[in-house]
Amino acid sequence: MREPFHFEGVDVEPGTQARVPLSIGLDPLGRELVIPVHILHGKKDGPILTITSTIHGDELNGVTIIRHLLYGRDLKPETSDDLVRAENLRGTLLIVPVCNPEAVILDTRRSSDGRDLNRCFPGSPHGTHSARIAHTLFERVVMRGSFLIDLHTAPARRTNAPHIRANCDRNDSKELARAFGTPIVLHSIGPEGSLRRTATGLGIHSILLEAGTANVFEQGAIAVGVQGIMNVLIHLGMIDGNIRKPEWRLIVRKSRWVRSPRGGMLHPAIVAGELVEKGQAIAYITNPLSGDAEAILSPMSGVAVGLATSPIVREGDPVANIASVMKKKTHQKIRAAPMTEWTIRDVAETLEDISDDEDGYCIDDAPED
Repeated sequence: MREPFHFEGVDVEPGTQARVPLSIGLDPLGRELVIPVHILHGKKDGPILTITSTIHGDELNGVTIIRHLLYGRDLKPETSDDLVRAENLRGTLLIVPVCNPEAVILDTRRSSDGRDLNRCFPGSPHGTHSARIAHTLFERVVMRGSFLIDLHTAPARRTNAPHIRANCDRNDSKELARAFGTPIVLHSIGPEGSLRRTATGLGIHSILLEAGTANVFEQGAIAVGVQGIMNVLIHLGMIDGNIRKPEWRLIVRKSRWVRSPRGGMLHPAIVAGELVEKGQAIAYITNPLSGDAEAILSPMSGVAVGLATSPIVREGDPVANIASVMKKKTHQKIRAAPMTEWTIRDVAETLEDISDDEDGYCIDDAPED
């Protein structure tokens, strides 16, 4: 018989699940601040996978991705459409839907102390409020596992086509990224102090999903996230099934941020996930007080992974993040199966293109994400 999973004084028996509060301390009103952790402990042995969401408090797609994963389309527990059940699971799932509860309540990206929690890992038990949250999550949850999926969206005023970020120099992380199934995989070690970079550096194979924008639920991004996690569970042997693959995959080491040449009103000419050609107009900048208009042209051919969504821009503001596509065959495949539908298809073989655009910038040098 498999041993129970011991967590914060609770024994989760094999084939069962529990929601256990993780104590952070007291809030300014003297109330206990806790982070709920969902634990699904399978009947049979297998890996431990951690899934985290809302490290940034306004990035909410991950909350619903997890809800759909656990409770299906009706969002209700213990009904017939639940996707993952402890009794059918090999290994253990540790799921944290809300990593930064005060930031979620305040509807802000940053923690209540004004810091970016995703620059505070591994944290400190004697540091700032954010450092203590980071330390608690990292030492008592993330370090228990061998694999990590961290769910994010673009920050406010931008949107991201669904893509995975991973340190592709680590083979297990790269294979995890491939298994997830998004057409775009961006090689990235992650910013210093980020959860993914810290975990990867300590041997926990980690990937990060970027999908959609802040402050909203987006069904397309949510569907990609749910299917991607199911793919990873199959890849790790935690559940049975067939991995759904995209028709094409682009692994990009460098991309290019296109910035506004002037201030004004932004009129996008493309959507996130669209294939663009070098020299194509991706947006127009207009002067709201005159008839002036200027086209912003793509400096390269590729896929628009990220786009600005705010109409108001200043000189130098990021407008689009273009991931290079170099091979003609890949261009043709993308046109036949555009990423703008935000779906993971079920195909027999994936056309993969590894792009090293030396004229671009490492994704970690891009605006804060």
